[in-house]
Amino acid sequence: MRREVLKIDNLSEAKRELSQIKAEEISVDIMAPKAVFRVVKLYDVHPAAANIVKQEMLAAGGEAAVARGCVNMSVDSSDVIIMGTLKQYRRLLSKLKMQKSYFGISEIVKELEEVIREMSK
Repeated sequence: MRREVLKIDNLSEAKRELSQIKAEEISVDIMAPKAVFRVVKLYDVHPAAANIVKQEMLAAGGEAAVARGCVNMSVDSSDVIIMGTLKQYRRLLSKLKMQKSYFGISEIVKELEEVIREMSK
């Protein structure tokens, strides 16, 4: 037995790797979005929006880090580091689209749509 750490940058690569091990075809489509992982950093996010992103990403099974002062709104803005799979980003985006007129969330939606587009190639 040997091991290899895979670097999977997009959905096509994930599907190729899963297919190469002869995974069931239907399983490839189910598992591939879980194999593409990204860490995205957003800058100067309104603390309320940062809290919403964190809450929704946690609900999707991912993770997000925000400044300590976001919880009590004692900061003017926060950088946000979002960590998750393509599947989790898709869930996050669908939730954010329902709230996109608040606290600059529409800007976050635009940025994450681009990230998802790149991951979905």
